[in-house]
Amino acid sequence: MERKRRKIVILGSTGSIGRAAVEIISHAPEDFEIIGLAAGNNIGELGLQRREFAGARFALRDEDAHAKLMAEDSDLAERSTGIGTDGLIGLISDPKPDLVINALVGVAGLVPTVMALESGCDVALANKESLVTGGEIVDRLLENGGARVIPVDSEHFSLSRCLKGHEDETVEIILTASGGPFFGRALADLKNVTVAQVLDHPTWKMGRKVTVDSAHLLNKGLEVIEAHWLFGYGYESIGVVIHPQSRVHGITRLRDGSLMAHLGPADMKLPIISALYHPGMVKFPWEQLSLEELSRLDFHTFEPERYPAFVLTMEAAGKGGTAPAVLNAADEAAVEAFLAGRIGFLDIIDWIEQALAAHKTGPAGTVEDVLEADRWAREFLNERYGGPAA
Repeated sequence: MERKRRKIVILGSTGSIGRAAVEIISHAPEDFEIIGLAAGNNIGELGLQRREFAGARFALRDEDAHAKLMAEDSDLAERSTGIGTDGLIGLISDPKPDLVINALVGVAGLVPTVMALESGCDVALANKESLVTGGEIVDRLLENGGARVIPVDSEHFSLSRCLKGHEDETVEIILTASGGPFFGRALADLKNVTVAQVLDHPTWKMGRKVTVDSAHLLNKGLEVIEAHWLFGYGYESIGVVIHPQSRVHGITRLRDGSLMAHLGPADMKLPIISALYHPGMVKFPWEQLSLEELSRLDFHTFEPERYPAFVLTMEAAGKGGTAPAVLNAADEAAVEAFLAGRIGFLDIIDWIEQALAAHKTGPAGTVEDVLEADRWAREFLNERYGGPAA
């Protein structure tokens, strides 16, 4: 008897995680069927994916890219679900997939995460902003429905492995951070670093936005917030440690004082495979750690005061409500400005600090609350610093 293939939608299919997911699924056609692909404006990569998965529908964030694609081949109109958020919703609504891999960058991932969970569809979540900005909303949906959020971030995947069967014994969860390209350098020395230097991450190959966030460890703060919502631990029970080799991704401390750690290569394929086959696991022909690679594992005390972007993230987490959404929006706008050469690396911190200081925190119980806070932050930065902030 032929087994039923799981229907998969990949949001952010042309990014690093999306491409890895496509590669994995292409090796397992007997298990999975891609029925939807969503991209930003990379119609070249999307074209390759559409040719491999000819039956898949698609959506694009960028209106000009969508128009160009339609002009090249008008027959594609019947495969398109539209542009922007409407296109994403179209991909996950009819027909309903078995799993949505949300690898979008930024707050744009919140609405499809909520829509998928509301429809009872599991979400393999690589879009941390869904939980950073809308953790309260997602948490409520998980309590009321049968759908699941399966973590795809390497740290949260590793923590889920360590916690399995040991939830009642675990008193602390610990995220590891490589320290990024500037580990050991004083903050004042980073004033004139270039975009190329910031994007030169020592151990991970990631998208540009995440790589910039990792350089000043704001990304680790976002991951702490994500871990809080995923696993239900208070912020006082979530730790961070610097681990330059990026081999240990998650650590748990048990009640007896012992530690459990999950190790793996600096590669997102393992978390993606785990999400696709959740709750099972299969062996795939990709990189595996050898013991010889583990001859040196360094751990350094994490000193938050050296990383003001991380401190700001934790301040926003402590305030709760719309504060994390404002922080996230300010960071998205500032990183875009930095990558465009408009501001310096340390100016990112100033933009976030100014937005948080000016914002009056309100409730974040609905998607509308979150999106309004996001809009406010971008308009505030636009007025203060001039030019489009998003």
